[in-house]
Amino acid sequence: MTDLPISETTLLAIFAFVLVFIRGLTLYVSYRQDANAQPRAPNITLVVLGDIGRSPRMQHHALNFARNECWVDFVGYDGAKPLNSIIEHPSIKLHYISHPWKLPASLPKALYLVFAAFKVYYQLAILYWTLLFRIKSPDFVLLQNPPAIPTLSIVQFVCWLRQTNLIIDWHNFGYTILAMRLGQNSRVVKFAKWYENFFGRRAHAHLAVSSAMHRELLYKWEVEGIIRTLYDRPPTHFRRLEIEEIHKFLKRINIEETITSQSTGSSSFLPPSSPNTTLLTTEVVATSSDAPSYRYRIDRPILIVSSTSWTADEDFSILIDAAKRYDEAAEQSAGKKETFPKLLFVITGKGPLRDKYMEEISRLTLKNVRIVSLWLEAEDYPLLLGSADLGVCLHKSSSGMDLPMKVVDMFGCGLPVCAVHYEWYVYLRVHYCTANSELIFKHKKNGLVFKDAGQLTQQIIDLFKNYPVNADVLDSMREEIEKFRKENSENHWDLTILPILGAGG
Repeated sequence: MTDLPISETTLLAIFAFVLVFIRGLTLYVSYRQDANAQPRAPNITLVVLGDIGRSPRMQHHALNFARNECWVDFVGYDGAKPLNSIIEHPSIKLHYISHPWKLPASLPKALYLVFAAFKVYYQLAILYWTLLFRIKSPDFVLLQNPPAIPTLSIVQFVCWLRQTNLIIDWHNFGYTILAMRLGQNSRVVKFAKWYENFFGRRAHAHLAVSSAMHRELLYKWEVEGIIRTLYDRPPTHFRRLEIEEIHKFLKRINIEETITSQSTGSSSFLPPSSPNTTLLTTEVVATSSDAPSYRYRIDRPILIVSSTSWTADEDFSILIDAAKRYDEAAEQSAGKKETFPKLLFVITGKGPLRDKYMEEISRLTLKNVRIVSLWLEAEDYPLLLGSADLGVCLHKSSSGMDLPMKVVDMFGCGLPVCAVHYEWYVYLRVHYCTANSELIFKHKKNGLVFKDAGQLTQQIIDLFKNYPVNADVLDSMREEIEKFRKENSENHWDLTILPILGAGG
């Protein structure tokens, strides 16, 4: 066999020289950028290998950094429209990167892995180019994890080249999401876990969304760097709407048209309409000179909102089954003293399993329940939450350690929540507890926890049977939620993040 003209040692030497040259070049460019600069607040680069408009926590970071006079480069995919306050902010610049091709969920496992590998190489190249050449040298890079592959390795490499402090914001563990498709024993999952641990262990700082994740990172992963728990908080503009605001919002989005276009059940579900009414409210004008007043309709349905990403970690069949059970109970109660109001479930969000579940919903023939899917602009989402009577959260964490942002948003709008139960387990003196009870969720105080469709159905019946006469439990929950809303989200962020920036070298 003919010897290679270049030895392995020579190749390694060339590779090492290229790395040193690239690092020297990037340091020189950074020096030229900052040579004549006056003392300033840090430059921050936010990286999310996902849709910027559907990344509320990262948008929250961007606005808070800008509020503290930092310059923010925000890197991620184009898609849903981000908040106008981000688009229009003079200190925030959005850098959209090209979407990779989507992988069909129906692909055979072997073919899925082949295409996934090509997708990773594509993401590596586009992310590397963006972080190294499209943005000015940052003082800190804040990276959302997951996805871990390929983001963690490329961002670690770029931070090394540019001598930048890395902050990893741990939303979840990426390998646990992959395990939901491939199984815990898959070699790919085991590699993904090793990869995430290896490249995620070292950083200037780590942010955890829960104390459960904080402990996991500290004791089991043994990460290096500052570790802080940054709980999700609703933005300050999230609140419960007044009846007049609900009326004008529902008029604008014309939700009746959505119900009509997506429904196949009884046409008597919608109450009579007029120019002065919406699905929930009516405008009352005593005389032409009087200002109008607004009130809820007596015949209105109960508005229940669920926000979903339509992924495998949210079992939407629970809600569909609960809708069937409630409809059956309402039919059986006809002619009795107990009254069961009609229910309108409005589901927001986009995701891979949406078409599958909406196809199933379209075949339902329910008299007392409707389920519709609605996509809203970012500014309209809190208005829908602020108009609703109840929120339902179906999020089941793949790791059991992340707390659902959906619940935080609902609480921010004064909305009681029924949330599916899940548990996390971390080996720390065999500590065992409920993750969605941590910090914010208090069963029977500001919401209810259910394990299956039967429990969810019974909770809805208990909350709304004979409504609005029987509203004491809901009113009590709203009072408890108001205590949570009074906690200042900006102050919590400042106390957690600003000391990390001050510790940067």
